[in-house]
Amino acid sequence: MTVLSVRGVPLMLLSVFCAFLGWSMLLPVIPVAMLDAGYGDSLAGLTTGVFMAATVVTQVFVPRLLRRWGYVPVMASGAALLGIPSVLYLPDAGSWLILAVSAVRGVGFGAVTVAQSALLAELVPARQLGRANAFFGASIGLGEIVGFTVGLPLYTHAGDVVFYVAVACGVVGGVGALGIPALRAASVGTRADRTDPAAQAGRPRRAPVWKLVLVPIVGLCTGAMGFGAFSTFTAPAVGEIDTTAAATLAGVTLAVIGAGQILGRTASGWWADRVGEPGRLVVWASLFCVGGMLAMSALIVSAPTGGALVAGALGAAAVFGLGFGAVQSETLLMLFSRMPKERVSEASAMWNVGFDSGTGAGSSVLGVAATTSGYGGAFVVGAGLVGLGSATLAGDRLLGRHRVSEHDNVRTRLRRLLPGAGQ
Repeated sequence: MTVLSVRGVPLMLLSVFCAFLGWSMLLPVIPVAMLDAGYGDSLAGLTTGVFMAATVVTQVFVPRLLRRWGYVPVMASGAALLGIPSVLYLPDAGSWLILAVSAVRGVGFGAVTVAQSALLAELVPARQLGRANAFFGASIGLGEIVGFTVGLPLYTHAGDVVFYVAVACGVVGGVGALGIPALRAASVGTRADRTDPAAQAGRPRRAPVWKLVLVPIVGLCTGAMGFGAFSTFTAPAVGEIDTTAAATLAGVTLAVIGAGQILGRTASGWWADRVGEPGRLVVWASLFCVGGMLAMSALIVSAPTGGALVAGALGAAAVFGLGFGAVQSETLLMLFSRMPKERVSEASAMWNVGFDSGTGAGSSVLGVAATTSGYGGAFVVGAGLVGLGSATLAGDRLLGRHRVSEHDNVRTRLRRLLPGAGQ
């Protein structure tokens, strides 16, 4: 049975595509629209900040909602909240309405991102999860490529039509979610399970949750910091070298990173299924991110012009995107494999929080570096942060991959050495 033949997967992928299309299409449009309406730089930046803050806060609570209400209500309502309120950007009703709409849309985006990736682990057998994650990443990447490519041009040439398209994305994504099987996230143990010694005796004893998730989250978060640097500083950095190229590279660079992410997620997902273990490629993927950032820094310092500048920026973006796509896939699969089955929704929430907070932190921290050391220095600092993630991931691979108690590790080793031992 192929991944796409699993009931609910095609509709889930449609919902994923619509969510990220609507998000990426409006991400650069809303600040520009606020500036055009005369609100100023502060509000233009605050709309994105409020959106992302609401997203991260919501992601923390989504696992509880999935256990109480199930996946379909959370995904359908999240898609509606992300898309439909976009029409309220149209009337000039003041800054408070604009910020309120951004917050509501952030709640919707936080709900759908956690629910979608957790549902992946619920619908698809473990042996096909890598390939399923590749399709999942491709849906995200295609949505982002289309959204980043058409968003600003559509707003420039058709004005308010872009907001109606975002509303349509929310409606289609919400309706698509209604066709997904009615599943509810499993509860994390019952009271009897927690208090009954007999029930506990039959279960493997696992390490604390923070030990299970720390390494994948560090690897993802530092990689996302690098993504924050590319998304925030590429255009102004290139603009200092060649103002005519900056306008072209602003959107194209993000599209190239998106295409690289699709390829990276696809290749790493296929390999994880082939070898039967996630995490085999994660160190190399993180080092690709470091290489892309160092290449971008070298390009900024050397300051070529014309075609060399464009080719160098897109090449650095492609290397980074390829590595970052694989980091995303590997870290998500690592979380799913290390966390108990009944906690996949929490694993999804942690992954999404790590991604979004890393992106925001990267933009903020590296903004300080850019002020003191220039854009080239900011990318070097970013490469160092991603390198810390690479070192953490490499240390994890060297020190061992099993994340259960020492008692269970000993039992596993005995079984390998002496068949029948450790029973």
